[in-house]
Amino acid sequence: MKRMKSTLQQDAVADREFNSSTLQLEEVTALSIARLHSLRPQPELPPETGECSSNDPAMLCLRPGEWLSISEKLQPPELATALKKMAVAGYAAVDDNTHGLAVFRLQGKGAPWLLNKLSGLDYLAGRSTGAHCAQTRMGHITVLVYYHFIDQGADVFDLIFDRSYARYFWELLTASSAHADDLALAHGDAA
Repeated sequence: MKRMKSTLQQDAVADREFNSSTLQLEEVTALSIARLHSLRPQPELPPETGECSSNDPAMLCLRPGEWLSISEKLQPPELATALKKMAVAGYAAVDDNTHGLAVFRLQGKGAPWLLNKLSGLDYLAGRSTGAHCAQTRMGHITVLVYYHFIDQGADVFDLIFDRSYARYFWELLTASSAHADDLALAHGDAA
């Protein structure tokens, strides 16, 4: 099976990784993403908006009756099948969003400062609450921010958005990084 070009490759952006003195930004392409809508409660899934399970596949509760699932291990058809098995038959729908959404991973001490600059949420304080997600707007586009932990406990912010905005959002993040570096170096982890 031929792999689709990444969103940044399609937009002719040469570099898919960016580093500054306090943050690292990269496009993440090896993910499967699916959305589950259910008219019935799903007791095995996070029940509250913003709650997330952090195993693979991760389940992010977007609103009552709707979850976004993200997997690094399962292929898109496998993820969709797993969600269909989990849902109450006849009362749920599963949509594969793998090729409709893009993901940028942001980490480092400057990451919450950069996000604070672009959105009205408090990302510094939010780090103390563990894995969670929130929908917001950054640069006039809707972004789902998924805060979680990866290898060796490193915390990351996965920014999930409509792939058509990839170049614009990448340029916004990289252009704003210098000020985020200044804030992170001057104020550290201050909330």
